[in-house]
Amino acid sequence: MDRVNFSIDQLLEETSKLVSLGIISKQECKDIMKKREYHEIKIFNRNSHKSDFLTYIKYELELDRLFHKRGKAKNIEFDYRLRSALRHAIILFGSATKKFPKDEALWINALNIRMKRASKEGTGRLFSIALSNIPRSAKLWKLAATFEFEVNKNIQNARNLIQAGIQFNKTDKSLWHYFFLMELTYISLLFSDITFIDKKIEEEEEEAIKLNLDSLRKSEKIEKDEFITFGKEILSADKLKQSSLIRGQIAQIVFRKAIKSSIGQDFDFRKHFYKIASKFLDIGKDSENPMGAGELLQKEILESLVTDFPNDDKTYIFLASIEQSNSSEPSLLKRLNNSTKILNQGLSIIKSENYLFNYIHFIRQIIVDIKLKENKLIENITDILLKAYKYSIENNILKESGYQYYIELLLELGKTNDAIKVSEESVKLFKNSNQLWNQRINLLIKNEMVVKLFDSLSNNNEYNNIDKCFEMAVKNCTSSSTSSSNLFIEYFKYQVVFKFDKDYKKIVDLFEKLLKQLDGNVKVQNTLKNFLLDYTFLNLPKDKLKQTYQLCFNYLPISKEFYQKCILYEEERIEKNINDIRSLYEKCLSIKEISSKDVDVWLNYRNFELKSAGDIERANTIATRGKKSLADPLPLLSQLQ
Repeated sequence: MDRVNFSIDQLLEETSKLVSLGIISKQECKDIMKKREYHEIKIFNRNSHKSDFLTYIKYELELDRLFHKRGKAKNIEFDYRLRSALRHAIILFGSATKKFPKDEALWINALNIRMKRASKEGTGRLFSIALSNIPRSAKLWKLAATFEFEVNKNIQNARNLIQAGIQFNKTDKSLWHYFFLMELTYISLLFSDITFIDKKIEEEEEEAIKLNLDSLRKSEKIEKDEFITFGKEILSADKLKQSSLIRGQIAQIVFRKAIKSSIGQDFDFRKHFYKIASKFLDIGKDSENPMGAGELLQKEILESLVTDFPNDDKTYIFLASIEQSNSSEPSLLKRLNNSTKILNQGLSIIKSENYLFNYIHFIRQIIVDIKLKENKLIENITDILLKAYKYSIENNILKESGYQYYIELLLELGKTNDAIKVSEESVKLFKNSNQLWNQRINLLIKNEMVVKLFDSLSNNNEYNNIDKCFEMAVKNCTSSSTSSSNLFIEYFKYQVVFKFDKDYKKIVDLFEKLLKQLDGNVKVQNTLKNFLLDYTFLNLPKDKLKQTYQLCFNYLPISKEFYQKCILYEEERIEKNINDIRSLYEKCLSIKEISSKDVDVWLNYRNFELKSAGDIERANTIATRGKKSLADPLPLLSQLQ
């Protein structure tokens, strides 16, 4: 508590000065000190958490904003006494980082506050402590380099820090990208303001970030790598501006070093350098040098991607996207043609379905991006898509999913005849494909144009006959596959509704044949049973209902829902057969899982006897049986009362 009192006394002295300045009232001062006392007790507690410090710091920063706002209104916004809350927040950050020295987010918050809202005095020393505690933090190294580059304007120190960070974080891509960005930003500043480094590199020693890297490497078991050296001429701004290095050669050195590192063979890692260079295209461009630093770097980056990733889908998609976004070419059609040439080159080299999908997605995205009135362009895009698929078929690139997408595209374009032909080729090539058979059968059934076309097609071609097509699909497809479920169900429905003309024998024969073929696929079997029961009840003579559900009972398991549907249909009849309904209830309750757990079935059975059959004695007997059979009879008893 002594520490709390000591801290509060010091804070009170500072805050009282704000009262005398008229920034806050005496009552506000009391309220502030009361709140501070609460926070002080929290942070000095032995079990204090990081959140206790952060809550206190947030409060002090809010006070700082309030004091500054009121000071501005009184034209005393630069009075040092107004910044007492900020100074206290910085002290609190110091206490927090001392207690939680390995907390990266805490260090970054503390350093950002110092860099943005306080003087730079002591910030370099704080960076040194932070990096010594967490040398594996890429974010801290980047922030440290930013401080040296943007605040201290010391490019050499910034370079050394970012390279040290790379040594301690060899798999971190962002450090290389920041290094590259920093060098391009540096030469950009030289062009816009030569005074940026006009002074000698004799920075204020006390503000520079000083680290014992050898000791740090030893503690982290890091092998020493030599830093990139650039030569003495780059330390003079005047000399550098006249040097060829100003046109991006420093950044070029960084890029070449980066792609030789352990993460250099990552396509996206290299691609990001290209994006960074795009922000500095005109740097160094003049009458003697028509290409700027950014353009020269982009050229080298692209060459490295083509050389080192010749069989990667991303290479050609990226090159095509560059052509498509080329603002120097005003014609959308020419840009499209240039992109297509690159994509076709990739397709001829890679020859994979995955690449084709990326190709198609890229081209289709152009349609989304352009105006609908560009009819000529859309026609060209359509032609490109069809040619790509045709090439893929000729070179055996297309697989099952590729054919599916191709057929969908043809239908989308209104090329129904072509879709039918391609669909036929697809099921011949992939006879066991449930998806392709489903797609073809749907083509034959649902499209009216196709149905009309069948009349003019040769009956000898079994692929153009819906019945034979269904039969071939059912024969070739795996009955246990989940994806084949719809195929078997649709086949049965199609035959029953459109072909058998209520011929019960044919319906039963096909039903039994399919159920045997679907042995083990209970879900599809149950769907077929339910369809047959529904169809029989709605469309066939009354005497067929009992035959149907008794037939289904031969193929176990039978679900509770199926029994309930059978009972419902029997009860719906005008002339009910009481014994048939009783038999269904008894059959259902013979399943132990139902008789021991399902209260509703027992209750429905009892109510049936009571209301429909009018047999009170039998109803009571069923209720008694239910009490004995149920694992928990209480719900039944509560409903019987």
